[in-house]
Amino acid sequence: MDYMSVGQKVTQKIRILRHEPVALIEFGIIVCVLGLFVLYPVIRVITFASPAAYLSLWDNLRWRQAVYNSLFIVCLSTVSSTLLGFIFAYTITRNDLPGRSFFRWISILPIFSPPFAVAFSYLLMFGRLGLVTHTLFGLDTTIIGWHGLWLVQTISFFPFATLAIARIIEQIPPSMDVAARGLGAKEFEVFRTITWPLSRPGVASAALLVAIFSLTDFGSPLIIGGGFPLLATEAWYRIQGWGDLPGAAVVVTTLLPPALLFFVVERYWVSKKTYIATLGRGTPPPQPPTPLLLKIFLLTICSIISFLILLVYIGIIVGGLTRVWGYDWTFTLIHWGEALQRISSLYNSIMIALIGALLTSSFSLITGFVVARKRIVGERILDFLAVLPAAIPGVFIGIGYLLSFNTPPLILTGTPWIIIIALAFWNLPFSYQLAISRTAQIDPTLENAAANLGASSLRIFWDIYFPLLWRVFTSSFVVSFINCMSNLSIVVFLITPRYSMATFSILTLISDNRLGAAAALTTALLLTSFLVLGIASRFLEKGEFTFYGKGG
Repeated sequence: MDYMSVGQKVTQKIRILRHEPVALIEFGIIVCVLGLFVLYPVIRVITFASPAAYLSLWDNLRWRQAVYNSLFIVCLSTVSSTLLGFIFAYTITRNDLPGRSFFRWISILPIFSPPFAVAFSYLLMFGRLGLVTHTLFGLDTTIIGWHGLWLVQTISFFPFATLAIARIIEQIPPSMDVAARGLGAKEFEVFRTITWPLSRPGVASAALLVAIFSLTDFGSPLIIGGGFPLLATEAWYRIQGWGDLPGAAVVVTTLLPPALLFFVVERYWVSKKTYIATLGRGTPPPQPPTPLLLKIFLLTICSIISFLILLVYIGIIVGGLTRVWGYDWTFTLIHWGEALQRISSLYNSIMIALIGALLTSSFSLITGFVVARKRIVGERILDFLAVLPAAIPGVFIGIGYLLSFNTPPLILTGTPWIIIIALAFWNLPFSYQLAISRTAQIDPTLENAAANLGASSLRIFWDIYFPLLWRVFTSSFVVSFINCMSNLSIVVFLITPRYSMATFSILTLISDNRLGAAAALTTALLLTSFLVLGIASRFLEKGEFTFYGKGG
């Protein structure tokens, strides 16, 4: 038991800092960097508009409609995504279900795609000239609107719920199931008294994650939302249509409190609640067989959703190879020629993603190392600043950087560095949390032995920690690279004609109704992301990519 008082702990840490000036310098630099690129843009957005603009906000009918629509779609998408995620999680954790490996793979596929890919593909499949609705069934209908956005967000975000819930279900001992059945409990009773109560923390965490992603989703509403105003897109319309930057700042500021609330509840309340099953020792029994009717239900639902996921990639690939979507299905490569004319935007995306991912991985590793050692005063400040971007919508960060670095003393607007830095710190929370969790697992006696031999803090990090954290660094790099490549909500506010990116080029092509070229460029973007993921998977352990995705 630690009987040391808070004052004694602080005194001890101050004493350590006196003997480790490098640690003090590291701490100071990290705090300054996080303050400048994380906290300052937040403050800048909140204080940019006048108090009168906030007071008059409720009189704006369109803003009130956007608030109502946002809450409406968040509730719908959260319920459907969490329910679907639970079904998939239960399916892939049942050992006797055929095809569960396929369902596990297909369920995470949307995570590695651009956030707008599902919306764009479903526009091609179920739009007014869609392959399914118009060509196959002759229907004069469209998916554009709130119902289409609901479907898109459900397919896009249920994988996060699946990952969160599956981790909990896998920890439920099969012996509890066996014991309940031995006492005469039927399948529903086992689910009601064992599976559901023990999986509730995972379900709650999944629901909050989906709510955050749905609330801050930007790309899907732009493409498939139609005339359905949402808080996440209203800021873009104000800037693009009316040049109203103060109004945009007010709108995104109202988006921040609910996003921050969801994040805080998920991180500091739900994640702390655990249900533990205390069992005796011995070899665990095999998992009981799944009843036939339940098997049929699970396999049917998962097969339908898997088909809808595969439609995403079928629609995009075919769309880039079809002469005129909905009219002329002749095979052609003309759209690829048009996409190649915008190859510079894809090149910009790759280069910006590479530099941004390298910056994220390096900075998160150093910050995680400093905080995990818990030898400095103020590590909680670092922890708060490092995870804060996870609660900030992408549109908020985009506008925040636009306002913060458009004037002296630090002008980044018009350069690629404003995009690189914004994306790097937007991706920081996942990489930081991964780094700090793995750093804490390293035996401190290695560090103590090196310190006794006279090694400095920097030498200890480079010779001991970095080799042991190499997989963490690589995983963080890949995750950040894919997120940077597929981001739209931040780059849409920061790009210039010289430094355009593939996601914005795709959005422009869709807006101009040049769907074939947009499909071809999206295919190229997907191929790049999956190529990087495939290469990295050969060097990383299974499960390294859990919970990396972000909306936008």
